[in-house]
Amino acid sequence: MDENLSPKQIKQMINMLAAMLPKEEESEAPEPQSEFQNSVIKSKHIDRKTKRVNKFEKMAEFTMHKEDVEFDKRVAKQPPVPRTRNFNAVKVRCRVCGKEESVNPGLIDSIDRYKCNKCSTMAG
Repeated sequence: MDENLSPKQIKQMINMLAAMLPKEEESEAPEPQSEFQNSVIKSKHIDRKTKRVNKFEKMAEFTMHKEDVEFDKRVAKQPPVPRTRNFNAVKVRCRVCGKEESVNPGLIDSIDRYKCNKCSTMAG
């Protein structure tokens, strides 16, 4: 197609396109909705009218916890056990800032490698 159109050709194209447009009387009518909009509207109405079936209620897993009544009774009778383990605190010195603390020996690998909480959270 030639890129340079004459003004006469441009006017002809405009007239052809204008003829394809709906007339002003027709354009005042409400625009038709797309198929997607119609399906969304229909699905909303269907959900309100029909009750959805919960298929999980028919599965064996729905009643599994109800069969554990004996286990639940045994567990409910046993209260939590209080912590009774004692420990001898170990005095350690922070290798970064030199602060001395008493800590549980289970929290440290070796006494000479200890870092206090403040130095552990510092960047670097």
